Amino acid sequence: MKENVISLSQDISNNAVVYFSEPVVVTKKTLISVPGGYKAYGYIDEKLSVRIEPCINMNIYKEYGKSMLGKTIRVAYILNKALPQMLWGVGNINVNNERLKEAYRIGANGRYMVEIIDYVKLIAAFASVKQITDIMIREKTISIVKSVALPVIGEFFAHTNVSVFEISSLLDKVRERMLEALKKEKMFGMLGLSLSELTVEGLHVNENDLQSIRQRLNS
Repeated sequence: MKENVISLSQDISNNAVVYFSEPVVVTKKTLISVPGGYKAYGYIDEKLSVRIEPCINMNIYKEYGKSMLGKTIRVAYILNKALPQMLWGVGNINVNNERLKEAYRIGANGRYMVEIIDYVKLIAAFASVKQITDIMIREKTISIVKSVALPVIGEFFAHTNVSVFEISSLLDKVRERMLEALKKEKMFGMLGLSLSELTVEGLHVNENDLQSIRQRLNS
């Protein structure tokens, strides 16, 4: 019987965090290799069954017993690395500050970082893919950041006593409000992630709205 070796593919993307092998039916000669710097999870019939540490040509049958024979295994190779900073931005948030009699549209942008705290949950969130990349993780998380940013920013500026012409002084306070709200967001945990960093680098008011407010004040 020919040996069947499960190993990390050479065509893995540079920004991959998790890579999945092709499904293989386990025989007495099915081997697995996990390179250093990686750990692996073995999914039997798409259910998490074993955790595999770095190894070279480990015999699955000898290591885990005859109960594995004939089962279909798919291996998730996990590279434990920090995810890069990710960009976020929102725009055209309507603000109606009755205190200052100012109505305008505002946008904001910055960066955020997430940390993987549960790879099992992360893998479950990306069913039937070949690999999970940091780009795919951003696609899953950017909507969370935006959904929190929109109401937080709109409400914050609706009740501030700081004029629209001085909002750049409020960057830190906006960040604090957003961070507080995002820390309570359960969707990160459901994805096996935790928000580790957030910045607010810019606040941008629509130029036409600024001009209208200037004209009103000057008149």
